[in-house]
Amino acid sequence: MNNRKISKLFDLAGHLLELHGENQFKVRSYEKASDTIYDIPTPIIDLNEKELEEIEGVGKALAKKIVQIKNTGSFEDLDKLLQLTPPGIVELVGIKGISPKKVAVLWQTLEILSPEDLLDACKDGMVAGVKGFGEKSQDNLLEVMEFFFESKGKFLYMDAEQDALNLIEKMRSLTSIDKVELTGSICRKDIIIEKIEILVAKKDSFNEENDLASIEISKNDKGKYITPVYSVPIELIYSKSGNFIADLIRTTGTKGHVSRLDKDVIASATSEEEVYDNSGYPYIIPEMREGLDEFETMENISEEDIIAYNHLKGCLHNHSKYSDGANTVEEMALRCMELGLEYFGISDHSQTAVYANGLQVHSVLKQFEEIDALNEKLAPFKIFKGIESDILGNGSLDYEDDILKQFDYIVASIHSGLRMNEADATKRLITAIENPYTTILGHMTGRLLLMRAGYPVNHEKIIDACAENGVCIEINANPRRLDIDWKWVHMAAEKGVMLSINPDAHAIREIEYMKYGVYAARKAGLTKDMVLNTLSLSRIEKIFQHKKQSA
Repeated sequence: MNNRKISKLFDLAGHLLELHGENQFKVRSYEKASDTIYDIPTPIIDLNEKELEEIEGVGKALAKKIVQIKNTGSFEDLDKLLQLTPPGIVELVGIKGISPKKVAVLWQTLEILSPEDLLDACKDGMVAGVKGFGEKSQDNLLEVMEFFFESKGKFLYMDAEQDALNLIEKMRSLTSIDKVELTGSICRKDIIIEKIEILVAKKDSFNEENDLASIEISKNDKGKYITPVYSVPIELIYSKSGNFIADLIRTTGTKGHVSRLDKDVIASATSEEEVYDNSGYPYIIPEMREGLDEFETMENISEEDIIAYNHLKGCLHNHSKYSDGANTVEEMALRCMELGLEYFGISDHSQTAVYANGLQVHSVLKQFEEIDALNEKLAPFKIFKGIESDILGNGSLDYEDDILKQFDYIVASIHSGLRMNEADATKRLITAIENPYTTILGHMTGRLLLMRAGYPVNHEKIIDACAENGVCIEINANPRRLDIDWKWVHMAAEKGVMLSINPDAHAIREIEYMKYGVYAARKAGLTKDMVLNTLSLSRIEKIFQHKKQSA
């Protein structure tokens, strides 16, 4: 069990305490425990109680609960709360967009006992009649619940990746398996997946049930194999060793992609590269095999041109303890140095983001002083002075120009007033893009994958505005965002708009979220020369200086 899943258990306990009316001090203690565990950079499940107690922020009480989780998969306080709570209510409190307090009211007044009950109550107009709700709240809840059911049975790529890689490694250790590879959507690194598909060339000695049990792969209550951590369904696709390459090609790409390849070539090929070469095409990396325009894209570039993680030279859009981050500016910068990067950009939340401890002007100036001192200390490594400036309702940024001009760069993002139609959202974003101080447009649609849909935007108009105003577009690499969606990345690059692969990191370990942004960019065939943070320190300094001088 990894830190993230352990953290979720404490988060659930906090939600259930709030549901049952416990005092906020106790609720907050569980939320803090969840945050503490989530931010610990090393796995904690294998530590003993004494080692856990020595971790900053853990202590004796929390250490005992973690040991209980190690032994039983849960802890005593959570088990007691679960016994008091119907399973459907437990599911409801885990849905983003409806607070535990609201769940409690609906449970008590309408006898709502499950997500299905709540969806029906919203459709029947019953929620609007409950004190404290009304028509608007009912409409919002209906939207939340419809999105919840649309997302059910789907998983973030991030939540499946490590399980999938571990599973493949363990299967390769089985003497009863000749060849094994990931295939399908997990191999294409789709941002959302429904299952982990595995191509297996088995030997006669292979026994599916016994062999999978030996590597701790179990079945769920429907008899389907699932991964141990996130319970992602597993589908085994069996092949013969002589047909393995052909089957790998057929199962990795979508039908639209595979239909472009020569069937006879597929059947006789001994490598994936041979399939493309003998079909008259350049090699298409697995991420791009979507059946869209990947063949045309690869006519003009080579595989070596496509962005890779090791091309990144710096990390922009990061948060520190100045706003809502878990680490100091120096700690974040030192981690970037450890990763071999040349520069780091801090972009804490701006003053309007009160909920995230957004920086008032005096805090901005204090941070500038700290950065100046750190740059002397850490040279030649460079920390850039940035901000994630909120885009207000009228499209303006939330500092006066005399402050904006002091930043090295500005990420402009929308965080509030998300319920917009396409015309209003597009106008608001374009107004921010036209601000001469805007350097990077942050998470364009505000989406949170499997949690909320983004506001609708006219991507083409926004991309055109960025091209006209020399504004870079962020690929927000947080695996819950991946926004701008990869399907629009190629258009941006074609129109000369640079992309910046940004982790939106709120803790040291999240800096490496950049890899998920790289995966998304590779799906679009984005070349390294169109990525802002592949530029050397000297080149990006000149770009930032030119932007400021042009304002």
